[in-house]
Amino acid sequence: MPMNGEEPLYHLIREMAAEPEWGLWDAVLQTNETLTPAAYFDILTGCAADFDMWEVKYYHPLADHRALVEWVKGTKLRPHLDFLGAERGRQFEEALVRRAAALYPVRKDGGVVLGFRRFFFTAER
Repeated sequence: MPMNGEEPLYHLIREMAAEPEWGLWDAVLQTNETLTPAAYFDILTGCAADFDMWEVKYYHPLADHRALVEWVKGTKLRPHLDFLGAERGRQFEEALVRRAAALYPVRKDGGVVLGFRRFFFTAER
């Protein structure tokens, strides 16, 4: 399962959503968050005879900062954009692209790299 809450882009999305200009501070949004690995450990300890847990961080090369934002548009950003509507959502997206440039340096190939953390577990009853 995705566990990307600590990625700088996700911090930036939360930061921007808290800014008064967007009017999202009191919106009830589906945040798509996961529990911590420790919480999953506690759950699995209570219901499984045996289990394994691990995580992997993938590094996705993307063409530019716009592609970086596009990567999260259908998941993490979707509730924000739906709430804001077409025009304000586009403005939010554009601001996110501009501000992401400060967090994700352009690499030698001209692109940027997104860290993509994933958490896995298997369990037996």
